[in-house]
Amino acid sequence: MVKPLFNAEDDEWVTMVGRYVLNMGALEAATRLLIVAIDGTDATPIFSGSLSSRIGFLRKRFPRADQMRHKWAMNTFMVAERHAAFRNVVCHSPLAVTGRSDGTFHINGILNLQPCDPQNVAELVTLEELKGRVNESAAASRSLLEMQDDFGKLGG
Repeated sequence: MVKPLFNAEDDEWVTMVGRYVLNMGALEAATRLLIVAIDGTDATPIFSGSLSSRIGFLRKRFPRADQMRHKWAMNTFMVAERHAAFRNVVCHSPLAVTGRSDGTFHINGILNLQPCDPQNVAELVTLEELKGRVNESAAASRSLLEMQDDFGKLGG
């Protein structure tokens, strides 16, 4: 039998990372749905582009007729873009752990080796920060899905 690497006390990390990754999958899907609403096909090169490039594509094409709706959409795109970068931190960064004498570990955080700090000092993503990002990414995904009618009017 394989001994678990982490203890039950770290289950909340497992849940939050899983929820975040699933939310980002929904965000990825929403951008592709919107591209199809604009272009009428999934055969355009942007459809398989990076998440950041798809967000930029959508941002440039969001209808400007309703200024309040446009402002709301630009905020959503800004949040989605931040999550495109943060997702890479969650998925590709090492964990900061404390080892125990019984061979198990406790998660202290996710080590962000690419912080915004000009001194390039690593930052620790805490469980509380991750919880906030989970909620924010879910809201951004829902907002993108709510844009289907906006882009559907453009229809390809």
